[in-house]
Amino acid sequence: MAMASTRTSEGRGGNTKGCSSKRKYIIFTTSIVILLHFLFYNAQEIQLPVTVTAPDEATLLLPMKIPSGWDDQGIKLYTDRHNALPNWGHREITFWHYQQYGQFWVSNDECNNKQFWEIATRGGWERGTFNIFQKYTVPNETIVVDFGTWIGPTLLFHGSFSRRSFGIEADPVAYAVAEYNVELNQNKTWGKQVSVDHGCVATPEDVPLIKMKAGGKPGMSMSGIGEHVARDRGPNAVTWFVACYTLSDIFENYWFIKKPYKDILIKIDIESYECKLVPSFYDWLKNETYLPKMFISFHPQIAGCTDEEYEGIVTFFQLYDHVRFGDKHEYDVQNATGEDFKTTISSRHDIDNSVVAYQAHHAEQLTATK
Repeated sequence: MAMASTRTSEGRGGNTKGCSSKRKYIIFTTSIVILLHFLFYNAQEIQLPVTVTAPDEATLLLPMKIPSGWDDQGIKLYTDRHNALPNWGHREITFWHYQQYGQFWVSNDECNNKQFWEIATRGGWERGTFNIFQKYTVPNETIVVDFGTWIGPTLLFHGSFSRRSFGIEADPVAYAVAEYNVELNQNKTWGKQVSVDHGCVATPEDVPLIKMKAGGKPGMSMSGIGEHVARDRGPNAVTWFVACYTLSDIFENYWFIKKPYKDILIKIDIESYECKLVPSFYDWLKNETYLPKMFISFHPQIAGCTDEEYEGIVTFFQLYDHVRFGDKHEYDVQNATGEDFKTTISSRHDIDNSVVAYQAHHAEQLTATK
């Protein structure tokens, strides 16, 4: 700036036009340099790989946004809730029994579940679910995949200590709140490690588009892509179309989660569609040495699986060394039948209908990190 000022004062008695031209040239070239720097910097921001420390020394790229495929109804549900969220306000919450991890900001919009965050922070909502995440997520090592994410209570929880956490939600109202909650926590030390996408995970046969139905009202955590949902309102139910993808497609083409799946935890809570989805994982994973840990909620109270689906579920679980009901009771899956699994899961629907599956090397890892 001093040189430019000196040249200007010297030019007053000489070629003023030449000096003015030089000044314009300097300003123009400087602007071009700044613009090119800006474009180059942002291009680098988009393409820059995020290198993380992990046992397999894998590299994660910044995820691509998954297209929602919502029809006009789905887009309207999302837009209306998205635009209303700033008016709800937000607050910081603490899960008293997980104070090391359970501190984050959330919207006051609880999707028609009155006092949800107050109940959850006291341990009154699916406490066993949080226990499983804490047990099977090795801090700074495990990648967690969470669907359906709903408004993000579990996504934010494990996102605060996982290596990377991905959520996906197909309900437009719930997704709007989850997206907002994730954004509220971007300034946390772990905030950039957490993301949420719209869309659904489905079998290859149900790709690329499927009708979804709300249980009760949209956003209430009971929406599903199966034939039945909780609090089904029949012909009065709100429905919309959503884009669906196989999980292998999402891993490879959107989230860039590469094989081997040595330390991945997949949580599935999809309101009875697990009956169709879980058996479809067999062809995807049957030849893999390393399998992702599975945490699956079954919903026999909404709709039981068919006998064929139960057989497919058992066949898939037989790829694993350990299968546990509610993470409390070891299940002899190698000698099980579909009928046996059906009887066991149906008898537990009022206790804990979740199943955790993992390999021997996971058990060794969990023991080592205790």
